[in-house]
Amino acid sequence: MRAPAVLLVVVASAQVACYNYLPLRRSTLVPSTYLAITLTESGSEELGPYLGPSVLVLRGRFLTATERGLAISVSSVELRRGEILEWKGETVLVPGEFVRSVEERQAAHGKTALLAGASLLGMVVAYQAFGPGSSGGSASGSGSGPIPH
Repeated sequence: MRAPAVLLVVVASAQVACYNYLPLRRSTLVPSTYLAITLTESGSEELGPYLGPSVLVLRGRFLTATERGLAISVSSVELRRGEILEWKGETVLVPGEFVRSVEERQAAHGKTALLAGASLLGMVVAYQAFGPGSSGGSASGSGSGPIPH
């Protein structure tokens, strides 16, 4: 297998890394940090007209903290029944009294390495099973055949 193929797998795996969400103190929030904000029961009900019914978790980039709450550019919401709905970065202000927990998304290096290793193993198995690929001949059959002796 060629080095560029291996490099491609490593780069692609890094782009689709696995993540964990870890608890975070509000005092350590940094703008553009990717967060998951879990709402309280009353927060879910009160923000229902803005977010939709039964929203449990908001995910997106932290913008700022004000005296009124946390501003977040929402990329998705998770409903109580587990369904995830995509958003397009709309800004939502979540009052502090409606926040049950704040978690920061961090790369899970072990999971990402496992994913990269499994991808690489799959490529090696496929290469050994099917060979280096086609010989580059014409599909129409008009190519030059074997040279007669």
